[in-house]
Amino acid sequence: MLLTVHVWRQAAAEEPGGFETVHPVQATEDMSVLELLDAVNETLERQGDEPVSFDDGCREGICGKCGVTVDGVPHGPDRNRASCMQSLHAYRDGDEIFVEPMRAGALPVKKDLSVEKKSLRRVSKEAKFPVAMKALNTAGCISCGACIAACPNGSGQLFVGTMLKHLPPLARTPEERDERAAKVLDAADQEFGPCSLLGDCTEVCPAGLPLQNLTAVTRENLHRKFPDRYPAPQGPAPGE
Repeated sequence: MLLTVHVWRQAAAEEPGGFETVHPVQATEDMSVLELLDAVNETLERQGDEPVSFDDGCREGICGKCGVTVDGVPHGPDRNRASCMQSLHAYRDGDEIFVEPMRAGALPVKKDLSVEKKSLRRVSKEAKFPVAMKALNTAGCISCGACIAACPNGSGQLFVGTMLKHLPPLARTPEERDERAAKVLDAADQEFGPCSLLGDCTEVCPAGLPLQNLTAVTRENLHRKFPDRYPAPQGPAPGE
């Protein structure tokens, strides 16, 4: 099938950007969004134009690098699937498709579809990076940033709540856990907006992280303010 692809072009974060129309682009229904971008770049190169810059990674849905927004939805229309695992089965010959970067203040554009995700790393660093990564990996989070892009407030509460929920078993003492959790919350307040409570984040999360993870942030804040009344969270139940 032949598609018309409107792809976002932007030279740098401080430069204005806009959609560039690429047509025709040869595609098949079983292609992924990233394979479509490969086809877009092949078309551009044949025309003598500069290829589109996008973040590429494992292409197996586990590294979190490749996220883009497809027709206004972070990652794409298939629920809980990374961009590299999104197929084109919903599109037909002659259709149009819009591809742009993930949109959030915490995810500034580097070039075209490529965004900077240092905000996620800065928050993770406050939990001591290897421990934070182990906590997120335990939960299945791939740190893709889709939850932030999906939230109208640019909140990272699903990401932060997931980290906090799986942090207790990895800390050596309750005091260490409290210290790390406090630093994570303070960093998150600097990087992300407040939770909208809409639940859009769970609709796009490739790991299918549950809405309940949002409450870990609330419980942690209550523990910080009223430690005698609200004991420290103990982490997920077995199997969570």
